[in-house]
Amino acid sequence: MNEENIKLRRVQKSCKAASIISKILFFCCMAGCGLALITGIVMIVNRESIDRQIEESAQQAKTEAKLPDEKVDIKMGPVTVASVTAEDIENGKLATAVSGRMTSDIPQVQEFFNENENSLSLVYGLYCITMSFMIGILTFALYFIHSAFAIIVKEGNPFADRVIKRILVSFIVISVVLAGTAGLGFGVLGGFLAWVVYTIMDYGRTLKIQSDETL
Repeated sequence: MNEENIKLRRVQKSCKAASIISKILFFCCMAGCGLALITGIVMIVNRESIDRQIEESAQQAKTEAKLPDEKVDIKMGPVTVASVTAEDIENGKLATAVSGRMTSDIPQVQEFFNENENSLSLVYGLYCITMSFMIGILTFALYFIHSAFAIIVKEGNPFADRVIKRILVSFIVISVVLAGTAGLGFGVLGGFLAWVVYTIMDYGRTLKIQSDETL
């Protein structure tokens, strides 16, 4: 066995381990996506009873601690769902501050928010649903990463066209997730890294083709 085959075997072994890990992460993210989505829906559907329990618990805590009514117990923000924004959610008597009221450009949605402007469970529910979409996108990226490693293990070619395309798609998806969660700057950085990785792998593919033609 020559040195090239030995190195290829090492690559396949490392890719096999990465394939197993990415598959485990894929199933974990898929479960997390479903859990976040279900939790968000349950909180929104049962918002009246949940808000009532939160208010009762807050009032009980105040009574036991002998705190004044204006004492703030819960604070959360900002939360953004598409064009819907909630900021500085403060809970004294489940009264949302003016700066923290949810808004939307759609009149029907705005009317719904006006009717539920003091509902913390609605805000948390929307946040959970938003996170479920983000986790779902990340799950999609992990599937492509796992499949890319699996192709390398099966075909023994790290520079196959399918591998390069799937890794590129994975980096693009991760960049989108970073832009939506960590900020636009991280999304741009992720996109730049995707371009760098693609150029490196494309160069490796060219060298592989030239090597095969020489042989």
